[in-house]
Amino acid sequence: MDSPGLSRHEQQILRRIETTLEQDGRFGRRMHALERKRSRLGRPRWTPGMSLTVLAVLSLSLAITAVLTSRTYLAVAFGAVSGVAITAALTWLCATRQKQQP
Repeated sequence: MDSPGLSRHEQQILRRIETTLEQDGRFGRRMHALERKRSRLGRPRWTPGMSLTVLAVLSLSLAITAVLTSRTYLAVAFGAVSGVAITAALTWLCATRQKQQP
């Protein structure tokens, strides 16, 4: 795993560290356990799109309920949830756009 950016001395130190880690049985067991967990998990179950969908449905239901019942606290709750949903949507869109740019 030599990198062209490392000096010869740094490469030797890296090789010593890798050799030590390879000989450590406890470290090896932990790495194998981590790899098994990672393979079991697969893809993430909760995505940002799902979060935004839940927030949008909650916001819409609060808006409808606030209009039908004319309750002030429901209108305030609608405003709060809508603010969180808009902030989350903008954050998600900005992060997605940054990943797409070279």
